[in-house]
Amino acid sequence: MFCRSNRNLLRTALALLMVAAAVMPVATQPVEARDGATFVDIVNRYRADVAIPPVRLSAVVNEIAAERGRQLAAARELGHDFDYLIRRLDEDGICWRALGEIVAWNTAQESERLEQFVSQWYNSDPHRAIMLGRDYTHVGGSWKTGSDGRHYAVMVFVKICDATPLPVTYGGFTDISASKVRDAIVWVTQHGIMDGCSATRFCPDAYLRRAQLAGALTNALDLPATDRDFFSDDDGHRYEDAINRLRAAGLTSGCGDGNYCPDRAVRRGRLAEALDRVLALRATSRDYFRDDGTGYHGAIDRVVAAGIMGGCGDGLFCPDRRIQRAQAAAILRDAFN
Repeated sequence: MFCRSNRNLLRTALALLMVAAAVMPVATQPVEARDGATFVDIVNRYRADVAIPPVRLSAVVNEIAAERGRQLAAARELGHDFDYLIRRLDEDGICWRALGEIVAWNTAQESERLEQFVSQWYNSDPHRAIMLGRDYTHVGGSWKTGSDGRHYAVMVFVKICDATPLPVTYGGFTDISASKVRDAIVWVTQHGIMDGCSATRFCPDAYLRRAQLAGALTNALDLPATDRDFFSDDDGHRYEDAINRLRAAGLTSGCGDGNYCPDRAVRRGRLAEALDRVLALRATSRDYFRDDGTGYHGAIDRVVAAGIMGGCGDGLFCPDRRIQRAQAAAILRDAFN
């Protein structure tokens, strides 16, 4: 990484990062970048894995990366030219505070090429340090095939002056990167079973509500529409249609007195009962827990036997414990995957 405040130190660092002979720059002219957005998406996946803010694609930096890719392909060798990068950023009027470049070549087929480039960088300590650098805010990437049949790739990372870092995201959400079940959350949202609590947040620690569960089950089972309005307390609710579909399919009876109680938190025993009902699980003679002597006893044993749910520790199931949305996502993935 290079900081503009001390040019001599930057050029000393440049010498340490060189991986091949210097590449002579070609004349500057517009060059179409290749797969820059895809490079950024892949790199941001790796950054999200370690809770580092994502980088943005910059059209200017992307074009500079394309020029560098063309240079490497023409020279048929790897190398860095930070004087060229600095000059080009200056020419385009980019105010920057840090600068890094990663390069690689491979001969992978096109469907695997970009993923392999990023994997190569990730498995190289100096390249990974740049790829996962917290200071960078913007990036560009491109590749070009040389006359030797090798594909040469470049990514240029820049910290642009006064740029505000983006929030850490995973699967499109800003609040799940630290969750142990984040992959389950991504799975249930990508498969349309659950949705977020907003466009960018999943609210993993919030308690699952009965209406949200109705939405998840209706989506997972793709239940048919109905014209009937079964309950009096869900009018205008976001999940009213899902609640009515679930009732029409005979998979819920509400909470009593013609109500559904859509905003009531779901408890573990109730979730076990709901999953047992919609999945028609096989019977089991095994009794797993000593605290499930409730109306959900059989359902709890069946969902555990099916590997969908587990206990809460010490031979207990905790049927009356409220369940969080992240926990529900993991259970629903195991139920419907």
